[in-house]
Amino acid sequence: MNLQNNVKKIRQAKGVKQKSVAEFLNISQMRYSRIENTNKSIDPIMLEKIAKFLDVDVSIFFDDKLTESVISKYLLSTS
Repeated sequence: MNLQNNVKKIRQAKGVKQKSVAEFLNISQMRYSRIENTNKSIDPIMLEKIAKFLDVDVSIFFDDKLTESVISKYLLSTS
C-alpha cells in the first residue's frame, strides 16, 4: 500500500490542486508536495485534515486496491 499515492489519487480525482490543500493546511505547497511524493509517514492529524479538506473518510487512504473505478464509486456515494 502506498498511503501517499492514495492521497494524491483522491486529490486529483477531486480536481484539487496541491496549492489549495497546502493553503488549507497552512503549509507551503512544497511541503505538501513532499507529503504526497515521499514515503515518509504522514502525521495522523495532518492526514485527518487532508481527508476533511477533500471531504472523504480517512479510511479510503488506506485502501490497498484503490483504483480509478473505486475512487469514482466512492466519490459518487459520498456526493
